[in-house]
Amino acid sequence: VGSNDPIKVDVRLISATNRNLDEMVAEKQFREDLFFRIKGVTILLPPLRDRREDIPLLSYYFLQQSADRYGKPQAAMKPETQQLLVGYSWPGNVRQLKNVIENMVVLSPDGQLGPDALPREIRPDNRTTASGGMDNLVGISMAQAERELIRNTLKLTNGNREQAAKILGIGERTLYRKIKEYGM
Repeated sequence: VGSNDPIKVDVRLISATNRNLDEMVAEKQFREDLFFRIKGVTILLPPLRDRREDIPLLSYYFLQQSADRYGKPQAAMKPETQQLLVGYSWPGNVRQLKNVIENMVVLSPDGQLGPDALPREIRPDNRTTASGGMDNLVGISMAQAERELIRNTLKLTNGNREQAAKILGIGERTLYRKIKEYGM
């Protein structure tokens, strides 16, 4: 930009989508010229729900990665937890699996990842049980519970707000606002 002289560059572009770009081009929802510029080698990767045999391996990898990242002792996943992971449909694909495993590792007090450590939408009973760490929240307001969760997550991340926001599944600005709101 700003020059008439061509500059030679060597660039490789890797992109991913969960949309059918061929259809989008045909329906004029994606620019045809851009499509043909970026289309080179196409690799079709089926969604995780169609590759259930990959879930145990990916789970183990994300388990080790999360334990190392957050300085937690190596966690152990119970077989029934693994079965629930394999049986879930994973609408968010591998990224969702990674986030679920990361949250389980971070929030686990003892590193034993049983079914109660899973998010509610994955558990068959779809409710939090006492061993899921929610006993201390019974009888307090939602604001108090949120404040406690934020406080514990910040403690876990040694005050790293970026990591805490990621673990909590909220944006950094939202976390800053809540910290200010709760006077933390």
